[in-house]
Amino acid sequence: MSLRYFGTDGIRGVALRSPLTLEEVTRWGAAWAQVALEAGVKRLVVGWDPRSSSGPMSEAFILGVGLGLKVLVLGMAPTPAVAWNVARLSTEGEKTWGLMISASHNPPDDNGLKGFNELGEKLEEDQERTIELAFEELAEPTTISAPLARLDLHAYLAHLEGITLPPDFRVVIDCAHGATAEAALELFRGGEIHWIGVPADGPKINVGVGSTHLSALSAAVVARSAHLGIAFDGDGDRCLLVDAKGEVVDGDQMVWLLAQDRVACGDAPPGVVGTLMTNGGLSQALSDAGIPFIRTAVGDKYLLREMAKRGWDLAAEASGHLIQKRVGPSGDGLATALSILRALLHRPIERRWIWTFRPWPQRLVNVMARDRKAVETCIELVAAMADIEARWGDGVRLVVRWSGTEPKLRLMVEAQEAGWVDQALTELEAAARQDLAL
Repeated sequence: MSLRYFGTDGIRGVALRSPLTLEEVTRWGAAWAQVALEAGVKRLVVGWDPRSSSGPMSEAFILGVGLGLKVLVLGMAPTPAVAWNVARLSTEGEKTWGLMISASHNPPDDNGLKGFNELGEKLEEDQERTIELAFEELAEPTTISAPLARLDLHAYLAHLEGITLPPDFRVVIDCAHGATAEAALELFRGGEIHWIGVPADGPKINVGVGSTHLSALSAAVVARSAHLGIAFDGDGDRCLLVDAKGEVVDGDQMVWLLAQDRVACGDAPPGVVGTLMTNGGLSQALSDAGIPFIRTAVGDKYLLREMAKRGWDLAAEASGHLIQKRVGPSGDGLATALSILRALLHRPIERRWIWTFRPWPQRLVNVMARDRKAVETCIELVAAMADIEARWGDGVRLVVRWSGTEPKLRLMVEAQEAGWVDQALTELEAAARQDLAL
């Protein structure tokens, strides 16, 4: 049975509208607590990003939880801080789950509920399904104001350690007016740091700044002759870079730098996990370096499952989600940025910026639809895909999937020749629009 409310990254939508009205959020809190208690959970860590709706939603959710679980309030914090505290507390004592109220890189009017299990990883689909069923069965949950315990970011920040940059190292850091704005100021020191997307500001979160709006960062890097730009998203679980020319350095390139750094330090990763969207150039570069690589479906939960299965500790998505299991249980933008800076400083100055692989030409087109339609039932699109693959064989790679949070069909083409990419996308988009009656 498919999930009705949960997508690839929790429950997300327009804040204070169904299924995220305050009344419904209280029901979600009660449903979460019911399922958690049945799983032997004793505590729940709750954090949120600075959106205007996050405070009221946190109060409503905690009201629904009631006395069933001990609620530990982390407050405004990056998503990875919730995940890290959950894993730490579960290891140290009673089984703990986590709840982050955030819509990640979405606009300010959106919000969402992200759940974490005792490992600090996203909830499994069967747990999400059970929460959905409990939510639908709870017409009007009993609400009780319970005493709350407080957590702070100190332990999480101490774990990340921070970095002091050389005096002549120029970097621009964009915190997207989001959940990293306060933490980043403590973690990144020295050098010549210029900040944008600060302070944390709910109405401005992700508006023209952050990892999904890199033009402001690119312009600032070029204007200031900076060596590097770093951008986080609204909740801080992803990070992207901009080089000295203002060009984007994605998660594929970043994980390649981290892999090379570990090889140079005599600690080669046993393998790297990517997704269907990972560039073929990374796969080739890792292969040439003798590092195994495997793809999963899109979504950090799938990366984590494959990592656990193989005992690997490094994974990445091109969007900037990097998972370093040695550092924390989930994707962490702050940890990624710190690791990238350390890796760059390990390199000789004359080779500090010579480390990228040659990417295969790749382009993504998003087709907005009124309603979702299973890809396999899109007759014209399936036929177009078969024709393209028959024409170019292994020289082309197609990924067609629906967004996990929006009615948006993603068409990705990667090929050895740029002309093939453009031609294939033109054919796929035309076929998709015909199937979706657009």
